[in-house]
Amino acid sequence: MRRFVIVMLLLLSLPGSGLGAGLTQGDWMRSLVEGLGLSFGLPDQPEEEDYRRILSGRRTLRVEAEEALLPESLVAIKDFTNFGEFSGSGWVSGIASPTTARLAFLLPLAGDYRVTAVVRLPGHVLRLAGREFPLSGDNFFTSVDLGTLFLDAGLHEVELRLPPNGAVDYLEFQAPDRPEIAPLGGWQTARALSRADLALTALRALDVENLLPPAAPELRLEAEDAENSGGATVVTTRYLGAPSGGRWLRAATSPAEVFIGFSIAEPGFYRIHLIGAGTLPARVQVDEGRFRELAWPSYLTPVSVGSAYLDRGRRQIKIALSPGTGVDWIHLRKQRSAPEDLEKLAGLSDRAAQLEAAELDDLLALLAAIGPSP
Repeated sequence: MRRFVIVMLLLLSLPGSGLGAGLTQGDWMRSLVEGLGLSFGLPDQPEEEDYRRILSGRRTLRVEAEEALLPESLVAIKDFTNFGEFSGSGWVSGIASPTTARLAFLLPLAGDYRVTAVVRLPGHVLRLAGREFPLSGDNFFTSVDLGTLFLDAGLHEVELRLPPNGAVDYLEFQAPDRPEIAPLGGWQTARALSRADLALTALRALDVENLLPPAAPELRLEAEDAENSGGATVVTTRYLGAPSGGRWLRAATSPAEVFIGFSIAEPGFYRIHLIGAGTLPARVQVDEGRFRELAWPSYLTPVSVGSAYLDRGRRQIKIALSPGTGVDWIHLRKQRSAPEDLEKLAGLSDRAAQLEAAELDDLLALLAAIGPSP
């Protein structure tokens, strides 16, 4: 039922002329946000950047207290560093008696967010989404973890009760990124929409680029050769499985961030598997793309992290390892990702050069059959 509703919303949101001549990437960008039910994260008078932000899938938001402050709050904005370095242009300071600061911010995408607040002094109470959280800082600015909270997209208000001379620097909200939805090279809103643009954005909305057929070449990257092991150590442990080359990289009692550089000769989509072990989650980022969560079993096993588009040249994979987790090697396999391959997977091939309204039916049928990613 949910998939049917999404399909109908997409259909109703498209320009009345359908997918004919004159439709631009900007038209499709706005249609996707509206049709996929993501418009709750838009301001009242959205600009292009607001649509881009939503379709980027990024779900990390820092709310600077001095910028989000509502005018009725009986507080002051200060910018000296007596209590430690601060973020943004300043910080919000309480007064000699308890007071309340009210903040408002727009959250582009819904999700289960881990919320942190940077405050000074004990005795703060933060109210958000119908829940209250006690916050206790030190004499200097202190980051306090509030835990995970589901938040809808849209406008939110925060009530923060400050103790005498208390202070708040910022709030931060972090959730796993959603798949980015954009043509290759990003949204160029004045450019005419092509069939390849339409195909790729549909595949990304469904998060199914990994279904593109394989091609050559393949790359194999040994984790122990990482240019920066980030605190992980090279081990020869074999009771969790036989590592490639007899060695692998593992975090001990502390987290580690591993950076592995490599070169790409043929640009395109690459399907990526990481061979590792550990019962705690790891996070993977390819270049500046979205963070992808993965979890291995307790023994060395390949786990897919999906597909990523890699341009020619020097590239980098960053792996954030939890304590006790490790990675042996990374396998990258190129996929067929020419425009005709994208169009075929999206069901838009074997048509005339001119985009036709009938092709929308094929695209929506794909959306209905597979459904968008959660």
